[in-house]
Amino acid sequence: MDMIVSRLRTVVGVVCNGNAREFARKTGIPYSTLQGYFHKRLPKAEYLALMAENAGVNITWLLTGIGEMLLDESATSGKNKDDLQMDLEVLHRIIKWVEEWLDREDKFLPPDKKARFIALAYEYFTTPRESGDGRDVNDSDMNKWLRLVV
Repeated sequence: MDMIVSRLRTVVGVVCNGNAREFARKTGIPYSTLQGYFHKRLPKAEYLALMAENAGVNITWLLTGIGEMLLDESATSGKNKDDLQMDLEVLHRIIKWVEEWLDREDKFLPPDKKARFIALAYEYFTTPRESGDGRDVNDSDMNKWLRLVV
């Protein structure tokens, strides 16, 4: 039981910088319940499931020490794999567009400026408009922006 408590403390340290209240909030487990786990009370299955679902905790690791502590990066980012895939598609389109434009115009953009531009474009194209959907990566907007930057 001491090893489970130790691993739980490690998870809280990694996922929420040691902040047990934040971990309780993130997982949906009452703080007082989480405190009980630190005092050698075994977590209920429903709370173990919440740790896995909302914080990416590998429950096999938590209970036995076998495997990796966290399931995967997308679980700890608060996004499911479908959301992550959709975001990667938008990011890929923006990066591809920037690289092709720079080639076509025979221009150079230092890596730090390129990264900032891509981050701003990504934020713009993934932020929902008033109508509720995101914007399409389009030549007109990208041309205007790149001409301002380069």
